[in-house]
Amino acid sequence: MDGAPGTGLPQALLPLLREGLGGLVPALEQAARALAAHRAYLFRLEERAGTWYTSQLAEWSGPGTTPQIQNPALQGLPMRETGYGRWLDHFLEGRAVAGPVASFPEEERPLLEAQEIVSLLVVPIFVEGRLWGFLGVDDCERERGFAPGEEAFLRTLAEVLARTLELWERGRWLETLLEASPFYLARLDGEGRLLYANPAFRQAFPQGPPPFLAKPAAAPGHPQALFTRDGRAVEWALLEVPGPGGKALEVLALGVDVTEREEARGREARWSAFRKNLLRVYEILMAEGLSDSVFGHILEAAMDTIPAAQAGSVTVLMEDGHYHFVAAKGYDLHALRQVRLHPEEPLSLTGHAEAQVFTGRDLERFNRRLDEERRRVMEEAGRVQEIRAILSVPVYLAGERKAFLYLDNLEREDAFSPLDLELAQAFAGQLGLLLRRLELEGQMRHLAYHDPLTGLPNRLFFLEKLAQVLKEAKQEARGLAVLYLDLDGLKLVNDLDGHAAGDEVLRVVAARLRAALRPRDLLARQGGDEFLVLLTRLKDPKEAVGVAERLLEVVRLPLPLGSRVYHLSTSIGIALAEPGLSPGDLLQRADLALYRAKGEGKDRLAFFEAHLQEALRREMDLLEALREDLVRGDGLWLAYQPIVDLESGEKVALEALLRWRLAPPAEFIPLAERHRLMPELGRWVLRRACGERGRHGLPVHVNVSPVELLDPSYPERVAEALEATGCPPGDLVLEVTETSLIPDERGRDATQTLQALRGLGVRVFLDDFGSGYSSLERLAGLAVDGVKLGQAFTRALGCPPNPESPAARLVAAVLALAQALGLTAVAEGIEDEAALDYLKGLGFPLGQGFLWGRPAPL
Repeated sequence: MDGAPGTGLPQALLPLLREGLGGLVPALEQAARALAAHRAYLFRLEERAGTWYTSQLAEWSGPGTTPQIQNPALQGLPMRETGYGRWLDHFLEGRAVAGPVASFPEEERPLLEAQEIVSLLVVPIFVEGRLWGFLGVDDCERERGFAPGEEAFLRTLAEVLARTLELWERGRWLETLLEASPFYLARLDGEGRLLYANPAFRQAFPQGPPPFLAKPAAAPGHPQALFTRDGRAVEWALLEVPGPGGKALEVLALGVDVTEREEARGREARWSAFRKNLLRVYEILMAEGLSDSVFGHILEAAMDTIPAAQAGSVTVLMEDGHYHFVAAKGYDLHALRQVRLHPEEPLSLTGHAEAQVFTGRDLERFNRRLDEERRRVMEEAGRVQEIRAILSVPVYLAGERKAFLYLDNLEREDAFSPLDLELAQAFAGQLGLLLRRLELEGQMRHLAYHDPLTGLPNRLFFLEKLAQVLKEAKQEARGLAVLYLDLDGLKLVNDLDGHAAGDEVLRVVAARLRAALRPRDLLARQGGDEFLVLLTRLKDPKEAVGVAERLLEVVRLPLPLGSRVYHLSTSIGIALAEPGLSPGDLLQRADLALYRAKGEGKDRLAFFEAHLQEALRREMDLLEALREDLVRGDGLWLAYQPIVDLESGEKVALEALLRWRLAPPAEFIPLAERHRLMPELGRWVLRRACGERGRHGLPVHVNVSPVELLDPSYPERVAEALEATGCPPGDLVLEVTETSLIPDERGRDATQTLQALRGLGVRVFLDDFGSGYSSLERLAGLAVDGVKLGQAFTRALGCPPNPESPAARLVAAVLALAQALGLTAVAEGIEDEAALDYLKGLGFPLGQGFLWGRPAPL
């Protein structure tokens, strides 16, 4: 078996062969270990009234993996109604479900991801010819496919398990599973007397069934909650059934421990209240600004989130070096404002760094250390004698304790829970942020107008300065220019060495740009890897060109950082000011010019021209229309051009070419590439071409973009298209260009994708062969089946072709190279009989071109 898990199969089968179903869990463990999985399990499938239900019966989970055997969501799950109809169809056909969960349909993923499953392999189990259930394993750490040998391993285990189930089907297996089940299972008579209880039930209720179960007929079939003596929550479902002979009434009781679920619900409700109350504080802050009243709102929000807090207060360290009360609830704040506490005096009896609970007795001891006047105020206005528990939370700012949040209970010393401490600490964190904002209020103007990373003025400062200069210049506006810069290559720095390295590169580049400008020029950081430059008092546009070229040069200089030397470049758009232009207009023009510079190849400058605005408007209109047509599936169609056997003249294949109602391919294909629509367009073309193949019965050629080819999931999309349309893999030919096979700037290589496609049985041709940059060594190792001679070579032959011309010798060399590599050769661009005769004489077996007709719909 290819990819089989070695000797793991005997070890997995042995427990079943020795112990029957009693060896199920050890068998699951051995299966998981053999397949390098973190969890293995067995599910039962049952059809009732036309609906298929599934329930988990057994499981093994490895260390660090959350068990799911008590997960209520995995019991009585209706397959189709919950989005798993695809699984059921696969199982009924005897097929497995496998692969990364991220590649599954959207409706299947939430329940799987909630179980921390990253990849899975599941195979059906048939007992006496009927679908009985399924056996599966989970990988909870990595995305992976499962080799045929791994699937065969699990199917063998499932077959042995099926045989075991057949032997136990008439009685013993059910008893064994009930005995091993972690659920509480019991059978009672009509009087509430216990007839049967599994071990889990007997262990949880050693004194016998709880009184609740003594009256089972009260609400049969409806879930009911019960808290056992140890505080755990159990949810029960009761079912009335006739007893032996159909006379006496019996009750089946199923209990599921839902303690963790109920605790999680309660915890989430508390944190939800925290977020809601905090949002209310921020809304008040935005409406009223910064003031002492905000502390009161924070205190109210904290008390609303922590119901055990019946009173509370806030103290803040002021400039005089003492803590002052700034908010109180349940106390006399006016009186408490008379009290100042030294940093050593606030209720920090143990120097606690985080939330901590003290008792009223602790508070009384602290109060006795104060002078008589302050003690009196604290006892009268602070009601010290009434406090039973105080939750004290210090608030830190830059490592210094800046405030205290006090939450008090007037009834019980044990009033505050660990969750209360967490929430109080969270409020203290928000209080620290508020204090930080107050402290930095004097610096806010600088921060509002400068970039913290480079220290340069930011976009806001630049626009205000530009508006001021334009207003002052008036008719002399033509002496102004705006340069818009975009660094080329910063993304590679971030990908290779992280954003910290990228930030350092930005700081170095900013310093270089500033040094290359004139003293009167303004440099600002727009954001990300973009910069803005304002040039003033220009005598001639050529001055702007000179400055821009200096900026291009300083960015090109090698940039050493750590053990690497980076080589970056920049693209620059230049817009000259004109009377009547606003700052936004001028910046938009510079942005359009930058767009042109990048479109022309980067590492260059470009001036704004009026037609750029219209071109951008048309591009945005086309882009919106293309997206709408893709969603509707309208306005797009395929035109087909035949590929012909040059000897017989018969059509042997068709190339599918995409057409659109609003623009030719030369315009909308680059548009889709620029705006990342190619994967979606490619998926549409692939599905349509494979689907229409049945109408002509010939192999179909489909072009693949570089973006698709560099996507590791592309072979999976091809497999899905073949399966959905019924197209034989051998009748699909994917055409890729040589440039697609050159690793991109992040080093991603399409070679593995080609191998995966070939593994599906799909053929791959190199399009425009000879026009790319591949070496002979690389071409010899590529997983391709054929090559297509580019049209430019065919047209260069002339009419009639001259065998002695350089073009003719080049065409012959391309054919010889293809033949030497054992590849099928197709000559494109054949438009006349002379070219046909010449290419056929050279030995080209296949051809394509207008000689046999232009591309047209079927």
